[in-house]
Amino acid sequence: MPEDADIQRCFATEYVTARQRLLDRAEKMELEVETLAISKKGPHEETLSTDFLWIGPANATKLILHTSGVHGVEGYPGSAAAMWILDGISSKQLSLPDDCAIAFAHAINPWGMAWLRRVNEDNADLNRNFLPPGEAYEGEPENYARLDHLLNPTSMKTGREYYTIRAAWHSFRLGFSNTKQAVQEGQYTRPTSLQYGGGRLAESSQNFIDWCERKLTDVRQVVWIDFHTGLGPFGVDSLLVAEGVDEKALMSRYGERVQPLDPAKGVAYKIRGGIQAGIEARFPDKEWTSITQEFGTIKPIPLLKLARAENRLTQWSGKPPLRLLQSKERRNMLDAFNPRSLKWRRMILQRSRAIIEDAITHLSEE
Repeated sequence: MPEDADIQRCFATEYVTARQRLLDRAEKMELEVETLAISKKGPHEETLSTDFLWIGPANATKLILHTSGVHGVEGYPGSAAAMWILDGISSKQLSLPDDCAIAFAHAINPWGMAWLRRVNEDNADLNRNFLPPGEAYEGEPENYARLDHLLNPTSMKTGREYYTIRAAWHSFRLGFSNTKQAVQEGQYTRPTSLQYGGGRLAESSQNFIDWCERKLTDVRQVVWIDFHTGLGPFGVDSLLVAEGVDEKALMSRYGERVQPLDPAKGVAYKIRGGIQAGIEARFPDKEWTSITQEFGTIKPIPLLKLARAENRLTQWSGKPPLRLLQSKERRNMLDAFNPRSLKWRRMILQRSRAIIEDAITHLSEE
């Protein structure tokens, strides 16, 4: 079990600190780090990058892939999880089977992590940005237009808005599952609005695809854990999988937390342009076991209210970037997706390593 000192060592609240701690750990373990930078800079004019670590045979046919920071600000607990898993490997509490490697992609969306946003420099949600090759970046979910006025006000607040009451009314009128699906699926028509999937493949997304093209040549079987926070009960990880997979088989390996990306069957929803589906479509020759490990923080309507307020401030306040970074809206986002609670953080570290243990057992099967 992680001690308080372990938690303090693993968790950070600035991108440069989280990244440096990862690089220091890699240096101690004598691991090579591949760094793929983007053109945009961080708050201190620092270079922003996704950093990749590979442990195990270079030509391994089995791979555990751990990704974090797809939603930038969620990269802080994701970075902590990677650190704790690396500690387990370094201390030999985690041992990889023969012909198996483990890889880490740290901060898929480094710009969002550095600037305390879920989205990237183009206001794009990268978990809606990985459309399959040839699919156009256009369209929006049914009912999104009916909710747009609530989700995306186009000026700063001037009076009482009764957001919670209005949100509850829309959820009642459309049904909670339908409302959740409309809000979260991903839209490609409103660049300043929530859940925008982008107008093209983002620079960070292309970097990850390029890395996969180079590193997955010999890999035949992948267990992919994509780390997220926000949905579900406080500190509990829901293991979200695509519809159509063998849920019973996955439950036998990973436990009862497995649930489909279906708004009527759990905390999640169907998404368009998701990173895991997008990569699987580009590498169909691999045997994929793709799991989104989603740790709960606060309830859905308050969480959406925070995202709404932060996006509103970013789009319509006219404040310069550093003022936005220091705003209570950005800080609220950090607290919502990276809670300060030691209990929450201990739960995150424990389960982050536990699922890697399950993946090791999975890939050890004949």
